[in-house]
Amino acid sequence: MASVKIVSTEVYHPAYKISNEELALQAGASADKLIGIWEFFGRKDRYYAADYEESTLYMAIEASKKLLKNCGLSGSDLDMIVFSSGTHDFSAPTDAAFVHQALEGKDSCIIYDSNANCVGMVVAADQAARSMISTPRVRYALIVGSEQIARFYKEGDLASKGLCGDAACAVLLERVEDTDSGLIDSAYYTNTQKAEDMQFPAGGMTQMYGEHLSLEEKKIYLHPEYNVNVAFPTAVSNIEQLLQEHGYTKSDVKHYILSQLNLSVIKDIAGKLDEELVKFPYIGDIYGYTGTSSPFITLHHAIKDGTLVRGDLFFMWSVGAGITSCATLWRL
Repeated sequence: MASVKIVSTEVYHPAYKISNEELALQAGASADKLIGIWEFFGRKDRYYAADYEESTLYMAIEASKKLLKNCGLSGSDLDMIVFSSGTHDFSAPTDAAFVHQALEGKDSCIIYDSNANCVGMVVAADQAARSMISTPRVRYALIVGSEQIARFYKEGDLASKGLCGDAACAVLLERVEDTDSGLIDSAYYTNTQKAEDMQFPAGGMTQMYGEHLSLEEKKIYLHPEYNVNVAFPTAVSNIEQLLQEHGYTKSDVKHYILSQLNLSVIKDIAGKLDEELVKFPYIGDIYGYTGTSSPFITLHHAIKDGTLVRGDLFFMWSVGAGITSCATLWRL
């Protein structure tokens, strides 16, 4: 029976790093308040692109090149390229087309962009793996997620900007036969009752060239009471559902790799699962919140640090605006 496993991961981030204290200098008298907010969410440092040439697409291409080099592969080995982002550089052509071009991919390669916002890369890997299982000729798939959220917040919203960082993560998936590693299953939760509470661009793409809205007004819109709190309890219920359906217990799980949006939420989920916090790796203090790529950057570091090794069972969970969330169960 075919399965799809994670072969390798790679990360790209800009060179420019800025701490809470350095960023808060822009806030004047409000500096201490902002630092308190960022620390509550688990922030310490983050990386920002230095200029517009270091774009979402540029970061994705660099991460993808590093990944292929480390795996001893070339672009012509890829059968599928999926680019996940909520801040894509292009709608036409796809950003995936430019990744394919930069990697010198073959003409039989499947390429497309994916956007489920911050849960996007978890969803993209899940859906690509399921497609690969039923398609024997698709052996290798590149899933790359890249995000520059801070760039698109309104200039006065330093609190939100400071939560975010710029980074990309590339993941190589491989279709394999007769193995117990790879994707096991997934579970979703969607609640769109207040989908309009976060919008980018504000007013929609059809308003982008309208003169009744300024450029600033077309950036990210957040309702004053916007949050994704309704999805957090479902992380617990979806994890418990997948464990029960597949005959595992929590003691079988090595890591729970969650959205890096809010460290306090990670701690709360750990408590509700009655699990030790050491099983919930966190890198949001290093990178800030990197949106779609945040769970996979966390996975990258868990593998790199040796806390997750071949054969280990682990979960990935994240949530995106809208609101939709996804839990995936994997064996490395």
